[in-house]
Order: sequence, then structure tokens, then C-alpha cells
Amino acid sequence: MGNEPTDRDYIKGLMCEVPQFDQLSADELDILSNHVFCQRIPSGTVLTKEGTRGDSLFYIVNGRIEIKKESVDGRQTVLARFNKGASVGEMSLIEESPRSATAIALDDVEILILTRQNFEHILDNTPQVGIKILKNIAKSLSTRLRYTSGRFADVFR
Repeated sequence: MGNEPTDRDYIKGLMCEVPQFDQLSADELDILSNHVFCQRIPSGTVLTKEGTRGDSLFYIVNGRIEIKKESVDGRQTVLARFNKGASVGEMSLIEESPRSATAIALDDVEILILTRQNFEHILDNTPQVGIKILKNIAKSLSTRLRYTSGRFADVFR
């Protein structure tokens, strides 16, 4: 997809830009930095395609990502746009279902990627870090569900 800086100190610095990692101690950040990797993605790149297999969570360090879903009649509907500090693809760490939407880089994007395999390794070997990641995923999904429920209710008023 793009250039991949691999320097651990660089990756730890990027992790400090992501609010989901704020509750991690320095030691926990160090552990997690060995399990995430960085990618730079050019604008217009499709990161995920609806219906395809997914196994990665993306933390946006810089840039914007747009989420689209295909409607019943085949049209693409924009569901959301996420900026620096947000995460995309959380469900793929928890379940092995196909991607529920398409994610496209609106700008040149820099992301940190956590794969399901690396996440499971964290859960097995340092569960306290895995639990903190899971709590953040739950919080993110809950916030999005609450927002979507509000929008859904507005449509049927």
C-alpha cells in the first residue's frame, strides 16, 4: 500500500498521537509497539473493501478515512469520515466476518495497524494490554452505535 517506517521509537512516537493509547503505561506502549506496524497510504487508496476478509484494525495517525457502504440498490453511501486519532476496522479483530464497509483514504494517510494474529498474541501473553485494547474497541463501537441510533431515530420521526 505505501511506505512502512519500522523504527520502534518512531512507532512509539506515533502511538502517543492516538488517544486510545493514553491509558497505557510506558511498558505497555513498549509491548504494543512490537505488535503494530506503520503504513503510509496515498490518497484515494482503498484500505478495505466491503465483503472481503478483514483481519486488521487501523489507528489513524494523520489524514482522513471515509467509510462507505453499498445500499440495497447498489449505490455507495458515505457512513462516516474519520480523522487523526480515530480507529477503523475494530470488528475484524473480534470476529472473522467479512468487512462491513469500504474504507478509502481521503488524504495521504499514516496509520498504525494491529492484526488479529498480533492482537491474539497480546491477549495470550500480556492480557492486561489486550484488555485495555478491548475496552477501547468496546467504547468506540458503543459511541458509534449510540450516534447511529440517534440518526436512525431522527429518520423515522
